[in-house]
Amino acid sequence: MSLRSIRIGRLAGIPIGIQPLWFLIVALITWTLGAVYYPDQAPGIAVPLAYGLGLLSALLLFASILLHELGHAVVARRHGVEIEEIDLWLLGGVARMSGYPKAAKDELRFALAGPAVTLLIAAAFAAVALALPSSTPSAVTAVVFYQAFVNTTILVFNLLPAFPLDGGRVMRALIWSRNGDLAQATKTAAAIGRGLGYGMIGVGVLATLAGALGGLWLALIGLFVTAAAKAEENGLLVRTALGGREAGKLMAFPAITVPAKISVSEAVADYFVPHRFSAFPVLDGGRLVGLIDASTVERVPAPRRVSTSVEEIAIREPSLVIDEGQDVADLLERPAFQRVGRAVVIASDGRVGILSITDVNRVLRALELGGQLTAHPRSA
Repeated sequence: MSLRSIRIGRLAGIPIGIQPLWFLIVALITWTLGAVYYPDQAPGIAVPLAYGLGLLSALLLFASILLHELGHAVVARRHGVEIEEIDLWLLGGVARMSGYPKAAKDELRFALAGPAVTLLIAAAFAAVALALPSSTPSAVTAVVFYQAFVNTTILVFNLLPAFPLDGGRVMRALIWSRNGDLAQATKTAAAIGRGLGYGMIGVGVLATLAGALGGLWLALIGLFVTAAAKAEENGLLVRTALGGREAGKLMAFPAITVPAKISVSEAVADYFVPHRFSAFPVLDGGRLVGLIDASTVERVPAPRRVSTSVEEIAIREPSLVIDEGQDVADLLERPAFQRVGRAVVIASDGRVGILSITDVNRVLRALELGGQLTAHPRSA
């Protein structure tokens, strides 16, 4: 999920985003339902109506997923865990939390909140389906039955004990409550999650070879579960290793800064090329404007770089401006830092430094050489 999300609004004060791959799955669901499901359930239905209902069903499905993630988010926020954003993507949705639960009982509440919402949604659609009179048009009945079925399927799948699915998080909470060790509970739950993920991949491949194309989806989900379980395990390992380490101890200081008023072409010639860094803080006199990096420059067409100032394209993300006492483990969990890979550090004397993901990874490698990491995370 490394693609940048497109912000579409807020719900309960939480930013909502969709990733580009979300459009792909919506299109696929729309096509499948419009070409197969609705013609089967409502014989003689007009083609435009079939595809229109397919799109409606896809959007209702993701609305249900959004409410599922909102359930996680609201409960987490009530227990002191900040929610950075909710993203919809290829395989569903994710609520990005800033931090870990403080106790096993909190983890259990977080994990069960989403399935509880999905259970209510599935039950509501099922009740409507049972209450529909026999005179109801078959297309309408098909819409309601599909939502009841797909939400029930999501509920059952999410409760599988495959970490980091909700069922796997419930399992981690139970293990954690028994042994009092979050790290060990995460390791155990992640191992079980990887095992189930490999099983999904195997079954999916065999089903595909037998001619069931749906096996490809099962294999893809299994691949996601396997990778996500490993990422969760490594994430906790990194947090444990870096927790309590201050940004001021890891940053490059003082940072070379770029004047806000110069053109982008001047910034490339006078800063990016000679200094060979991929990002610089941007200052307007003594005032911090933001951050400029190579990716931002690349998005400016070459003919416009002469007439475009650095100030115009600077990244102005408040969460990427930190003080030197900022806990690095907490910084790593900020979605903005995960996207950009660096932050500007304000020192006690007012000067600025810069902390990049490269700096963090150097520390992790040093800790690993010193035997302070028990496994090797691919990156922070």
